[in-house]
Amino acid sequence: MSKKLIAVLSLALLWGGGITGGGVSAQAVQRGWIFSSLPATDLWFHGMAVVDPFGPGPLPLYDTGYPNRVRRAKEAAGVFPTALDDRAGYFQGAFRRDPAFEILHFLPLYFAGAGRTEVFTALELIAMQPTGIPRAPSQRTALGMAAVGSVLTTQAQRTILGEFIAVLRAEWDGFFQSYWQEAGGATGELETTLQALWGDRYQPALGPLLAGLKMNGGTVTLSPALWTEGRVFAGVPQDPMDNVLVVARPTDVGNAKEAVYSMLRELSFPLVRQAMEKLGEARGATDQGESLVAQAAVYSGALILEMYLPEEISAYKEFFLSRTGGASPSAKAADEAFRSAFAPTEALETALREEIITTVTTGGEG
Repeated sequence: MSKKLIAVLSLALLWGGGITGGGVSAQAVQRGWIFSSLPATDLWFHGMAVVDPFGPGPLPLYDTGYPNRVRRAKEAAGVFPTALDDRAGYFQGAFRRDPAFEILHFLPLYFAGAGRTEVFTALELIAMQPTGIPRAPSQRTALGMAAVGSVLTTQAQRTILGEFIAVLRAEWDGFFQSYWQEAGGATGELETTLQALWGDRYQPALGPLLAGLKMNGGTVTLSPALWTEGRVFAGVPQDPMDNVLVVARPTDVGNAKEAVYSMLRELSFPLVRQAMEKLGEARGATDQGESLVAQAAVYSGALILEMYLPEEISAYKEFFLSRTGGASPSAKAADEAFRSAFAPTEALETALREEIITTVTTGGEG
């Protein structure tokens, strides 16, 4: 994400004042992280992945195999091409030409708690108003409207936004609603399994680290269009319970813990950046810098497990090696391959270990 976009979103968050993360429920406050599958989020990322699975950065923002899987499903259902398929090239060109549209790759995070119709109605209000930020129809849409309205400021940008919303509405009615239900998004079986795993195993072990990161709880949405690159929004800094994460949806219940591994990577980014800053190696302004940060975040997740759940390290390493297309026949080979793919410099590894420990003991201070 560009520095300009980050700055605008920060202003939007301040403008939102008392908005606390778009409506994380009281249940989340009591139970920490809540795992869910949301049709609005899945539809949005479905549309973005079909248009451009790579996105603007050095690493793909979506599963690059997703558009072909969806096309096969549409062909089997006799609905290919839909309006989204017909106009994918048009939207890809528009989104790539204008960096302001990078916000669309993160948009569901700023509408946490709002339903599909509610989100689309709010976005259509922005699209119909040439400038400024319209009055939000609900508290759940206020932050998202402030963010989008602060970034997409021209009539031309808003016209394209309105066209994209119209295509997604048609995509839901003509294909995605039934596709989402058949894929298991409506059953909740995976989410229920993950919730039990989290409460029984991961929350007790990782709780002190999450508290130090001020990310005690929030929502984790499992989206089938994503791959290694997840999304995270920390919400209001003073509220450790209003965080929003979106990670790749595991393929089946037996692989449910892969969602936790993806969480660890996303939650590691502030640890990596803090460690780099303390070493005087702050990076991220270039594609190469972002790639190094992303690799170090994967490695940081392994360091966290080494300290708090060492029996999970092998499975974690195998999972992320599979994301690179690699596979190792033995634990020793997996260790070597993992270090080769993700290990930072020796100095940064040492700094990361120290950052994890100080985050647990002092919240990252000292």
